[in-house]
Amino acid sequence: MNFKGLKSKLTRFKQIFTDHWSAFVIKHPRYNSDYYCAEITKMLDCGSKATGFAVYQCLSCGKGHHKVHFSCKGKACPQCGKRYARESMIKIATRMFPGVSYRQVVLTLPSQLRPFFYNHPDQGKLYSQFMSLAQDCLEELIQNKFNSKLLKTGCIVFIHTHGRNGSYNPHLHVILAEGGFNEKTAQWRRFSFLSLAPVRLLVRAQG
Repeated sequence: MNFKGLKSKLTRFKQIFTDHWSAFVIKHPRYNSDYYCAEITKMLDCGSKATGFAVYQCLSCGKGHHKVHFSCKGKACPQCGKRYARESMIKIATRMFPGVSYRQVVLTLPSQLRPFFYNHPDQGKLYSQFMSLAQDCLEELIQNKFNSKLLKTGCIVFIHTHGRNGSYNPHLHVILAEGGFNEKTAQWRRFSFLSLAPVRLLVRAQG
């Protein structure tokens, strides 16, 4: 997509929020908070004079002024969010162990629990516990596979609160190391297959 086409799509995206955000927060008051309103405001002001700008010119002749507006760096902005995701992937890559294979594991919250999560007054704490539980269950699964409680695994956990269709569906994307490390023997135990079916039983037991 060329720059003109991208700019047109961003303009239409912002117009949707300009026209409908006020009505949306009336219908869904839980989003009428300082955090959400600040993120939407930053997104709408992205690339405008509200975020500030820098002016460049030729140091030799002083001509050719070129003004560049600053980005909002907000999470609700498609353009800045894409950049944030790319930079996050680079940071994650630096934290992964060289020579260790990884796989992606997706864990979805049962539909019966979604209303409870959605209406919980402290969602941040609940999401954090959800992520910790996933890490504990996967680690126990690997320990059971090798029959060793000393094994520790490595994983990076992300939470997505909505599905592709926009519906509320908290689920986890886990980058899981294919193995476990025994600190006592300094040995890495690698696996090539890991059945995730027992995770359901582990969640019931720990929950």
